[in-house]
Amino acid sequence: MMPALLLIAASLASYGGFACLALAMPNHWAEASGQRGDVASNRRWLRSVGFFMVGVAYVLCVYRDGLSFGSVLWVVLISAAAIAVALTLTWRPRLLLPAVWHFRSQGENRG
Repeated sequence: MMPALLLIAASLASYGGFACLALAMPNHWAEASGQRGDVASNRRWLRSVGFFMVGVAYVLCVYRDGLSFGSVLWVVLISAAAIAVALTLTWRPRLLLPAVWHFRSQGENRG
């Protein structure tokens, strides 16, 4: 049961990380939020969180399966997550609205 939960957590961290990295781009932010120009204050924060979440996915994969297979599993997971985020942005960019709302409120709290 625990290895399955670690795999699910690593998958969600990968998807969330790539979603943050995609939302750091002005075009993707505008598609998901419906507003232009909002991303400038959040760009560095989104990138930092995105890379952190992809790193968390790596740690979870290595913890789950060891360094050798965990690294291979991580590469497969981040590839699948990147494709999933690209497909989300292509067909349903509004599905990323919860992340937009979260980072918009974080930007207001920091600013």
